[in-house]
Amino acid sequence: MTHESDAPRTTRRDFLTQAGGAMAIAVLSDVTPGAAVEPAAAFEPIAIPDWVHSVTRMAFVTPGDVLRAGKAGAQVVHTNVIWPYFPLRRDGGGPSKDDDHRMRDLVADCRRASVRLCVGLPPFPPAVLVKKHPDWRVHPEDSDTVEKVVADENNLGTRVCCNNGPWGEYLIDVCAELIADYGVDGFSFDGNYHAPLCFCSACKAAYKRDRKRDLPAKIDLDDVAYREYLVWRGERLEDHYRRMQQRIKKENADAVLTSWTVNAGRYGHFLYSPRAMPTRLNRLFDLPMQEWWMDETNLGGSLAPSFGAAYLKAVTGGRPCASEPYLMSRGNPYGTDSFPAHERLTRVLLSLTHGGALAMSFGWSGHENGVADDFREVARRESGMKHATPLPWAALLVSEQTRQFYAYKDIADRWIPHVVGAFRAASEEHLPLTLINDWDLDAAELARYAVVMLPNAAALSGAQVEAVREYVRKGGGLVATGETSLCDELGRPRGDFALADLFGVSYQGRPKAPLKRPMLDANFAVALDEGYWKQRAGLATLTWTDHPLLRDDRLNRLVPHKSVNFRGPLVAVSEPKQADEVAVRMRPEGMNGPPLPAAVLRRFGEGRVAYFAAAVDAALWTYAYPYQRRLLARALEWAARSPAPVSVAAPMCVQATYWMQKDGDNRRMIVHLFNGVNTAANHGLPASEVPLREEVVPIHGIEVRIHKDAPKRFRCEPGGKVIEARQDGGDVVVAMPPLEIHTMLIGDY
Repeated sequence: MTHESDAPRTTRRDFLTQAGGAMAIAVLSDVTPGAAVEPAAAFEPIAIPDWVHSVTRMAFVTPGDVLRAGKAGAQVVHTNVIWPYFPLRRDGGGPSKDDDHRMRDLVADCRRASVRLCVGLPPFPPAVLVKKHPDWRVHPEDSDTVEKVVADENNLGTRVCCNNGPWGEYLIDVCAELIADYGVDGFSFDGNYHAPLCFCSACKAAYKRDRKRDLPAKIDLDDVAYREYLVWRGERLEDHYRRMQQRIKKENADAVLTSWTVNAGRYGHFLYSPRAMPTRLNRLFDLPMQEWWMDETNLGGSLAPSFGAAYLKAVTGGRPCASEPYLMSRGNPYGTDSFPAHERLTRVLLSLTHGGALAMSFGWSGHENGVADDFREVARRESGMKHATPLPWAALLVSEQTRQFYAYKDIADRWIPHVVGAFRAASEEHLPLTLINDWDLDAAELARYAVVMLPNAAALSGAQVEAVREYVRKGGGLVATGETSLCDELGRPRGDFALADLFGVSYQGRPKAPLKRPMLDANFAVALDEGYWKQRAGLATLTWTDHPLLRDDRLNRLVPHKSVNFRGPLVAVSEPKQADEVAVRMRPEGMNGPPLPAAVLRRFGEGRVAYFAAAVDAALWTYAYPYQRRLLARALEWAARSPAPVSVAAPMCVQATYWMQKDGDNRRMIVHLFNGVNTAANHGLPASEVPLREEVVPIHGIEVRIHKDAPKRFRCEPGGKVIEARQDGGDVVVAMPPLEIHTMLIGDY
């Protein structure tokens, strides 16, 4: 029998430090998360045990810190004293005596501390198993070269096996035995995704059986055959985890997988391609977790981390999830140097604002004793967290198939700006916005929303297009930008928008940048380099006259002359049949002839459609002007045909999220308010600024206005302070006390 008795028995972070290099080389090189293109109708999320819905506080600890974690308020601990062993217990093997004692002591400590135990199980087989079955390895090439590598206990890169074959089954057996023998509550994996391409015998046979053809020859997203393989491989990974769930829940119906996802959390996750897991795999975890980074390389000083937290909630379908705020003060070099305790709590409460539980490590240097403080703050708010689901009004599609199969050559330019820019508009305008996924584009899900936004959602299937068409025909609102629906779900161009009948225009390409560079002021030009001209693409002048969309006092104050600069993605489209459907026109830099449609607003069936050929969503992220935010907000409100059921009057630094909660016959509306003020804002070099907040400036004068279906009683949490509301016409208005970092307004019906 072989064991990992001398392996590191520390936190996940320690494990990452030692294993990360091998993982990156062997498994995650050039990979990133993703979603299946056309989710099968039979796909069902895993049924979550009831106890998971009450989890708000999880801790990553060494085995010796379990009792400390329990005293600090943790409900679940993640730690590791065992690695996969060989042979299985049923075959006469099992853990060594030392590992057996460690496991029993760990479980006993968890019971004494009244915490659940999730074992952070490294997804690596022992060397002796690999030596016996070298064909189980991931095969990056169609040869047996990798089988000749000597498996080494001290080199994880020599022990990377494919979960699509016998190793996947073996790992499931190990998990089932650990549940049965020790009564652990579940597992988390950092890894156990899929390689970008594997030529092991199991993969070759399964692909031949399922798709009736050989594996693609190489990793190449330009090749549609490889895109089809990537969808298939994601489905196989889903099948692996579904079978794992069935096995562990057969041993114990309350057993869980609270695993790590690589779909969101940090900006860099969105850039990796090809992906390592399908997005909907998150719905086969009982409680997916994410690394939540805010260093400069992950744009921590921007809205990107908030988007990442909200996106994790989206891929779970509003179910339980957790973020672990990383406490690095900087990313290069990586470390916790001079990290303020106030910033730690601020990050914790920002995660809660967007629907996540707290996962926190006891291993951050200098913050070992601060976790208890964070857990106390979370516990004071947990009454408004359990079973809370997003309040539906506007939906924003975050299309993974567009990211992976359309924008893969330049995700940072062709995908991220659109989704994050649209998210920014709703955040700064305090509009209720729910992020949705590719598989949510069906009649039942769309019917929940007054308006749906498709931000350059280029890759849509025929079924998705038809679902959107019927939604609008029956009265739904649609806001779309850029090249939405120009490609099918695998990114193959159609030639024209599949939704051209809704947009009222046809695709005519992208305006070309001028060949001649304009003259610049010498005092300005001295600070420029060649990068300035590369970034100048997409420059245009937008103009408008009178249209219901543009009858807005705030917009008119921002653009009093109805002519304004724009820099962002541009699409040339035909003229609509009715000229008055053009609300905004654009003249791209260097273009001769009449200006082109930039925004087209029209009715389709009983619904309304706003289409932006000038992608103001992307511009609001990459080169923002305030008018772009107002245009998007006005478009959402116009298309929805009615205001959001609840709104917040507050400065744009305040993030507001809106939730509904049902507990038996009791129903509540919950509004989270988060103060994002950074008192050191804009003092440093913009490219390397990160939030390291040391103090808070309270925000006064915030009002929550409920336009319909208002609760009867209101209170603020934490603290339980009762708040009196007032009537203002048909609205109910709640004046909030000064906002420190975070509060929740809870309205009971």
